[in-house]
Amino acid sequence: MNDQGQRDRGIWPWVLGVAIALVFGLFLWTSREVLNPLFLFLLLAAGLQPFRGRPGHSLVLSLLAVITGVWVLSTTGTLLAPFVLAMGVAYILDPLVDRIEATGRGRSTAVMLLALPVVGGLVAIILIGAPSLWTQAGELIAQAPLALERLETGAAALEARLRGVPGLAELVVEPLGRLDAEAIVRFLDERKAELAQRGWNAVLGLGRGLGSVLTVLGYLVLTPVLTFYLLRDWDRITHHLGELVPRPRREDILSFFEEYDDLLARYLRGQILVATTIGAITAIGLWVTGFPYAFLLGVIVAVFGVVPYLGLVLSLVPALLVALTSGAVGLSLLKVGIVFAVAQGLEGAVVSPRIVGDSVGLHPVWVVLALAVGGFYFGFVGLLIGVPAAVGVKLLVTRGLARYRESTVFRGGDEEVTPA
Repeated sequence: MNDQGQRDRGIWPWVLGVAIALVFGLFLWTSREVLNPLFLFLLLAAGLQPFRGRPGHSLVLSLLAVITGVWVLSTTGTLLAPFVLAMGVAYILDPLVDRIEATGRGRSTAVMLLALPVVGGLVAIILIGAPSLWTQAGELIAQAPLALERLETGAAALEARLRGVPGLAELVVEPLGRLDAEAIVRFLDERKAELAQRGWNAVLGLGRGLGSVLTVLGYLVLTPVLTFYLLRDWDRITHHLGELVPRPRREDILSFFEEYDDLLARYLRGQILVATTIGAITAIGLWVTGFPYAFLLGVIVAVFGVVPYLGLVLSLVPALLVALTSGAVGLSLLKVGIVFAVAQGLEGAVVSPRIVGDSVGLHPVWVVLALAVGGFYFGFVGLLIGVPAAVGVKLLVTRGLARYRESTVFRGGDEEVTPA
């Protein structure tokens, strides 16, 4: 009888636990419309507290945090863009502020001394460069019908020359014969307002309603203000974040982030300087040779040049289109070829080795993939965090492979060799 009572008392806690779990699950199900992954993450983190210190607890909590972070980026990316952009600008400018501060000036004074020339330069670019850029872009759009007519005429001449060449009739001649400049112009004219609106939305990542207003205000007002305060308190913020790292793992984690910071800083600052330099060289070269829209094409080269290799293709396409639709096609193509060849030669032989160096180790394909995936899933914010995420993954893989090569599984020994 006593054994039966003990068994009954042992069963009842399990029954009570199952009942509580069912009621809790029913509560979550009925509240599913107001729940979100952030709330569930906090709930799960609290529920996992009794298991703190046990094997697997940190891994599970880290995975849940990553999943929640991805959800936050995908749902609030447009509103977070000014904050992420401000962090990126502050990260890039922090070494300059440190150098000014090392001369004996306060941190706030150093930020202000750096902000004055930066803001002045931006204002000068807007007042001087923007009108020229706008004028050249307007002229290029206005010349589109004439350019398409010239392209159609050139295509007809090329079609006549290639018609007698065996094997090219289906591959080249027939598509050239179907080119209709008037239809293209009519299509662009009917949809120019829609295309302009979509282009504006694509550049700024705007939505509608409150999100649009906040995005515009964020880019114009909030980003500079956030950048100032982040620069002023950058060292304090990083110090406090380092103090939050658990002491048993602090040395390893801080070592990882020091290496990550060095790799990311060299790549970002170097790539921006390289792209700006090559854009300026291209603009000057096109201007000296008398090529139209030199300033506009130089800006395109500088903007897309941040993306390795793919940026060259994206910036070369508009230059070739301008050359093909100009009066002297052969001479224009020669100018484009010479200027771009010289610019890319200088980049590979002089600019990149001096600015970026050969020790960054971030493969261009990896960069393009990170930007493509980030932009596809998270929009403009994804483009901003694509390269930092790629650097972090690359460093994790490198360290993981190093530990694997030092492990007993790889070496086949009895004792694991701890990496230095």
